[in-house]
Amino acid sequence: MRLIFIRHGDPDYTIDNLTPKGKKEVELLTKRICKWQNVTAFYTSPLGRAKATGAPALKKLGREAEVFDWLQEFYYPVEIPADYPDKKLAGTKNICWDLLPEYLTAHPEFFDKDKWATVDYLKKAGIDKKFEEVSKGFDQLLERYGYIRNSKNFYDVKEPTPNHNWSDPIEKYHLKSVKDDYPQEKTLVFFCHLGVMFAIIAHLTGLSPMQLWHGFYVAPTSITVLNSEERIKGQAWFRVERLGDTNHLTNGKEEISSSGYFATLLKEI
Repeated sequence: MRLIFIRHGDPDYTIDNLTPKGKKEVELLTKRICKWQNVTAFYTSPLGRAKATGAPALKKLGREAEVFDWLQEFYYPVEIPADYPDKKLAGTKNICWDLLPEYLTAHPEFFDKDKWATVDYLKKAGIDKKFEEVSKGFDQLLERYGYIRNSKNFYDVKEPTPNHNWSDPIEKYHLKSVKDDYPQEKTLVFFCHLGVMFAIIAHLTGLSPMQLWHGFYVAPTSITVLNSEERIKGQAWFRVERLGDTNHLTNGKEEISSSGYFATLLKEI
């Protein structure tokens, strides 16, 4: 199974839509999406900026996207604690995944996949329940396609698609792409947001989402791909194939947006 996550275009958060730049980005993205073969299904966040990102491609392809509330941005304001380094922010509300490094690294629990939400101010806000809603929603979707999360936190595959890993075994790695050898392989596409995408990837790969939220960035309209590695028949583990791919922007001579980033992006155009 292939999972493709697309972050929305450059946003105008005040109206929950796209900026003029974001619309240009989506034009280039749409051309790329329309070249993809055998997409099984499209899914979208209920928020305007995500819907606006997917709408042109869906229209051209004559497809529709199912809307899931749990695909909306992982934006749940929490009260910043009194011991926060920036005292002006203490007591105010902010998102749970935008912390200064001094506070982040002072709490090793943040880097533990089982303890990250136990830090007092996150626990008070019930962030673990919000994360659970996203994880449960995604697992229920995967179950539609026969991928069932087991007690060991990987996936049992009900009707596995034959693949070279167990039908034509080799000792080391494959030196060619084999996914497209099987046209019946499922491909799911998601129009969503940076925060919720990293929450889902953390769930699929057994990481703390705080590591992804604070350690990685993906630009507007970027493409992130995960594939299921099914080295043993009936067992699946999801692995990131590419993260934040913006080739459509670079090839289209469109500057990459830094929305959501606190540094200067590398300029290649």
